[in-house]
Amino acid sequence: MSVTIKYQTADISLKEVSHFDEIPQAATFIWCDFNEPTESEDTLLKSYFNFNKLEIDDTVNGTPRAKYKAYDSYQYLVFHSIDNKYEGIKALNLFIKDDMLVTYHHKPFDILDTVNTSISNHFQNDLDASDVVLYILDKFVDEYFEPIYAIEDKVYEFEDRHVNDNSSQIVMDNVFKIRSNIIKIKRLIYPMRELVDNIKENSLLLVDDKNHMYIQHIDDHMIKQVNILKMSQEMTNEIRDNYASYTSFKMNNIMQVLTLVSVVFLPLTLITGIYGMNFTHMPELKWHYGYYIVLMIMLLISLVCIVYFKRKKWF
Repeated sequence: MSVTIKYQTADISLKEVSHFDEIPQAATFIWCDFNEPTESEDTLLKSYFNFNKLEIDDTVNGTPRAKYKAYDSYQYLVFHSIDNKYEGIKALNLFIKDDMLVTYHHKPFDILDTVNTSISNHFQNDLDASDVVLYILDKFVDEYFEPIYAIEDKVYEFEDRHVNDNSSQIVMDNVFKIRSNIIKIKRLIYPMRELVDNIKENSLLLVDDKNHMYIQHIDDHMIKQVNILKMSQEMTNEIRDNYASYTSFKMNNIMQVLTLVSVVFLPLTLITGIYGMNFTHMPELKWHYGYYIVLMIMLLISLVCIVYFKRKKWF
């Protein structure tokens, strides 16, 4: 779609030019942004910059894993962002060579516009590529808080909701959806956390104490995000287990009632079975009050069973 070239000097804030030849020797920072590039613009990336061909192929043709690599003449990073509604991951590829920053992405990033505006409005004559990369990384990490906090709020909401016959299945459907979103975000967060750790341990980006403090600030945010995700996942586990226990409890109650009903009807079935055998010599069959006496006996047996079950608190 476009390639944007900007530079900054000790006296001039970010200024856009149409070609690299227009960049003055006094430039202290150069930013080349490939935004949804065309095939011809991809050719520019391959021919103009002396970057590793394999890294360029990954950049142009795929969505590389979040990572940090340092080569002899340049550094290569990949940042990840969540696409709308957890539908996928967007990758931002960054190349740092001396005072030049090259960013490449197949989808637009509002973060880059925010960073560009901030740099333009708050001029720093000592700005370099490392500062901008850490600033972009900070914005990426801060962006993760919105979906993570949304998940945390939903988990608390479902934990507080009483599980009953009408809502329990709806709650569980939502809990499983949240767990799916947690897994998707963890697939994004964990590689980014490894990237931050690599920068802290091995990176050439940390050129001064200011950058060391900045990366520690970013790492603190990622630790908080990971902890929220872990806690949210543990809480969904508890909600799921509580739901399973509640369902099992209800089923046990139903089975108990059915068992007690069967026990009550067992002696009644025995009596009706005896008098249904059609033997010829059963004197009480011809007794005028026999039918009513048998009904009273059956009723008495039922009442005795019910009273006994009540005293035992079986229902």
